Amino acid sequence: MNSKTALGVIMLALSTTAGATGAGVSPGSLSISGWLASRIVGAYQTEARVRVCGSSDPYETVKNMILFNAGGTVIAQPQLASTGLPGLYGPGLGTRGPDFGTWFYNSRTNLYSVKLRYETFVDGVFHGAGIVEREIQLSADDNTAYGRVHVTVLAPDGSKVAEICGTAVSTRFE
Repeated sequence: MNSKTALGVIMLALSTTAGATGAGVSPGSLSISGWLASRIVGAYQTEARVRVCGSSDPYETVKNMILFNAGGTVIAQPQLASTGLPGLYGPGLGTRGPDFGTWFYNSRTNLYSVKLRYETFVDGVFHGAGIVEREIQLSADDNTAYGRVHVTVLAPDGSKVAEICGTAVSTRFE
């Protein structure tokens, strides 16, 4: 194979991959495996500063424990802090279950995308859910994950109650 043919084969391979991505293939389906993606796997303590999106209200602090599993699943357990934000319960407002979801690594942006769902209960009765979306940059030493967080709080019928925005920092357990 001469150099022109080799270059043509490489360009075809690259354009096919780019075309597959542009054709609607999930970025995660192309990128959750491999060493770079698996750098996030492990357990973290997270602290988020959030408030109702677009408001000038003071930020509330929300903490949780989060476990990124190999293969792209994630589980988080909230440490219920006093908060007045809708659906992010404080004292006397009910209970929030664990968060379950998935993570993907995008090798083109070097960012992780996380999507989780949790459910809330008041006096044992389903009271709604929350969809948590995070965009995460992992530090060079792999011990800190940080970035934006967005939570859509849903009523029991699935209608939107509130949107919560902010940032979160997750620190790997030693």
